Amino acid sequence: MTIKRFLICSENDTSWGQNSSSLRFGHFNPAKPYAPQIVTGTFVVPFDLDDSFWVTVRVAKRANNQWKKNYFVLNRFPVGFCSTVRSNIPDCFAKLFKPKSMTGHCSIPKGAYSFDHEPIHWSLANYPTVPYGSYFLSLKGQQIVDGVAGNTFQLCTEGDITPQP
Repeated sequence: MTIKRFLICSENDTSWGQNSSSLRFGHFNPAKPYAPQIVTGTFVVPFDLDDSFWVTVRVAKRANNQWKKNYFVLNRFPVGFCSTVRSNIPDCFAKLFKPKSMTGHCSIPKGAYSFDHEPIHWSLANYPTVPYGSYFLSLKGQQIVDGVAGNTFQLCTEGDITPQP
C-alpha cells in the first residue's frame, strides 16, 4: 500500500483544520516493491485522543475515471478510535506516537508529532487482502462522554494498492 496524500477533509472541523498537518510521502518504486514508504513532516493532534471516540471509515474506489463511493463502509468499531488505529496500522502508530505499550489502555496526547524520513510499512493487520486499485479513505470520529457529543474530526487519505511479486 502506498499513500499519495493526507488531508483534513471536513470544512466544519475547525479544531483540526486550524492546526495544519503537513506530511510528504515517498513514491512507490516498482524496482523495490517491498521497500517501506518514506514519510516526512508533522502531524498535529489538537486534542487528546483515546477510546472515548467512536470511529467510522468510508472507502471510495477509483473506477471508470470516477470515485465509487462507499466501496467499503466500516461502521463503529467495537473498540474506540485509539485502539482501532493501534490494532489496524500498528507500524505507523508505533513510529508516530511512540506509545509506552502496544497493549492495554490507549491514549494519544495532543501535540505535534513528527516524521523525519521515517520508513513505514502500511500493512493493514486485520485486512490481509484488499483488491488492487486507487482508494480514497475518509475516517470520521466523535467523542462521546456521558452520552454527550464532544470533539469531532474527519481525516482523509488517498492511496494505491499495487500488486507485489
